[in-house]
Amino acid sequence: MTAAVQGLRNLAFVGHPSAGKTTLVDALAFALGASPRKGSVTDRTSICDTEPEEQEKGHTLQLSVVQAQTKTRNWTLMDTPGYQDFIGDCNGAIAAADVVVGVVSAAGKVSQNLRHKLEHAAKLGKGRVIIVTHLDAENHDYEALVEELDAVIGEVCVPYLVPDALGHNFKRVESIVEADRNGWKKNLMDRAMDACQDDALMSHYLETGELTDEELHLELPLAIARGSLVPILCCNPLSGAGVEKVLHFLEEYAPDPSFFPSHGAAGEVIALDPEAQLVAQVFNVRADAHVGKVCTARILAGHMTSHDALVGPHSAGKPEKVGGLFRQAGKRKREPVEAAKAGEIVAFTKVEHVATGDSVTHGGKTPVALPNIELPEPMVALAVAPKSRADEQKIGEALKKLEAEDPTLRIKHDPDTHELVLHGMSDLHLQVVESRLKRRFGVEVTSHLPRIAYRETVARPAEGHHRHKKQSGGRGQFGECSVRVRPLPKGSGLVFTDAVVGGSIPRNLIPAVEKGMREIASKGVLTHSQVVDLEFEVHDGKYHDVDSDEASFKVAGARAFMDAFHKAHPVLLEPVMEMRISIPTDSAGAIFSDLTSHRRAHVLDQWTEGEGRTTVIKAHAPLSAIQTYQRDLKSLTAGEGVYSVALADYSPVPAAEQQRLLAQIGRKHEFED
Repeated sequence: MTAAVQGLRNLAFVGHPSAGKTTLVDALAFALGASPRKGSVTDRTSICDTEPEEQEKGHTLQLSVVQAQTKTRNWTLMDTPGYQDFIGDCNGAIAAADVVVGVVSAAGKVSQNLRHKLEHAAKLGKGRVIIVTHLDAENHDYEALVEELDAVIGEVCVPYLVPDALGHNFKRVESIVEADRNGWKKNLMDRAMDACQDDALMSHYLETGELTDEELHLELPLAIARGSLVPILCCNPLSGAGVEKVLHFLEEYAPDPSFFPSHGAAGEVIALDPEAQLVAQVFNVRADAHVGKVCTARILAGHMTSHDALVGPHSAGKPEKVGGLFRQAGKRKREPVEAAKAGEIVAFTKVEHVATGDSVTHGGKTPVALPNIELPEPMVALAVAPKSRADEQKIGEALKKLEAEDPTLRIKHDPDTHELVLHGMSDLHLQVVESRLKRRFGVEVTSHLPRIAYRETVARPAEGHHRHKKQSGGRGQFGECSVRVRPLPKGSGLVFTDAVVGGSIPRNLIPAVEKGMREIASKGVLTHSQVVDLEFEVHDGKYHDVDSDEASFKVAGARAFMDAFHKAHPVLLEPVMEMRISIPTDSAGAIFSDLTSHRRAHVLDQWTEGEGRTTVIKAHAPLSAIQTYQRDLKSLTAGEGVYSVALADYSPVPAAEQQRLLAQIGRKHEFED
């Protein structure tokens, strides 16, 4: 493998909010010369957190890529959002990285958030490193934190750098290779040898239990790449103590792209060959006010130049010329480059028909199918409407651009409620979307919880009748219908039956009767909700030779249908969602109580994961009871709980709840008299 590939360091920094990821990336960027000064989150000078929403909240809300070159290394540092609300950006960075760096604060605990992200990295075969920050915090215990990492992440976690003291006495970090502590050097050698491919060295180690420092150092990159070792480093990025030693470790021992073979969607190996067909995966998309669409991609094979034309799976075979090729130093600074090769991460502009996760290649060739970047389904919905007529003109294009750059944002027009609905990961996520709409596109919206699309049906058969008669001088209107309705099994839909005999309604007017009944069924009788699983039958009626027409029988059929529906013990059906909730086990009692006591939920199953530290609950609950569940779960689990939802079924609303709903959202039908 070439020295250029061996010199690549593609690192994604992940962890819980406030763990110190951005401060660490700022410190490393300054040490590498990517930034002329060390940025600060507090002072709003970070090269990563440059969005107004990020500076206001003091947290990373979008992926930031910082790239730097030294004499021997080509660095890509990816600062990811800590909040699960923005997990799409985090998962994109993990997919693109070779090594995922979990950042944990010595002042906090090892969160489920961190564990889930490192487990996801391990599932993708990425190398993992842990860096402990905030070493000057009072009342922290480094050794206890190491034990917690060992218990939560696994025995593969072994310290490599340790602090010289605790709290305000902390000044520097030391390597256990130079100054062993607690037998950690022996653990480090054991974990390193678990991945050893040198039989002679393995035999020697089994006999002697010793490795020279040089032998240990040679084995560390492979051990990290194979997952048999997750080294624990430490530093205080704010003061700079230990940052150089962390950087030296990553420079020497973080495995390069040659350790991680790439695969296509069918499992085929994609060789890390700069002369092969271009295979690049877009893992991040942003809309820039000055240059338009900016895509960041990991090149898996081949090479890309600033003059290339690219095609992706949505390009319809039409190549699009890139507007430029760039390396990035945070969200605001881009440096043009002429070319990039396999193993590198690069940004390009103005290729419109590309989305997050897409594979791109040179024009005239077929993109290689790649595994999808894992993205969760949005959990929270918000209905929005433009505030003004001017906003109506702009909102569609603005939302389209925001959706293109945010893989966990969905924008849909609900055909049942006729509302424009944003689907996102949380209330915070959608608040940020609203803020960006206003700031970047000048679009202001009003928002509210989406109206729930109920369904209506009947519980028993009934008959209905209506005579429509109108006379206003000249030709009048006349139509009379007698109808029956009866319930059908779930999933049967609507069935119309013509049972008229003897010509009481002429054959040519029967379709008008059916049309009137179906229109009411589509609009709902009780509420603004469609009718389902019902048979409606017209069996008798009367007509007038002069006054009867299609319009008359359409009204007569509709009103007769409504009359029968009201007599047939109407039932309102509500959407019931299947929930999968993952929470810390010590919060399980509170979650069970909340589900069963306050949300009309039915718990279907439960089990534990992660050696009992996590409880997973599978339950069914009505949508009306969980529209704000994300914020409540966050409160009950200190931000550690996550969940997913999917439509399971429609079930009858309890009688008391149905009466309340009908009083609240019941509708009136108006007909021309």
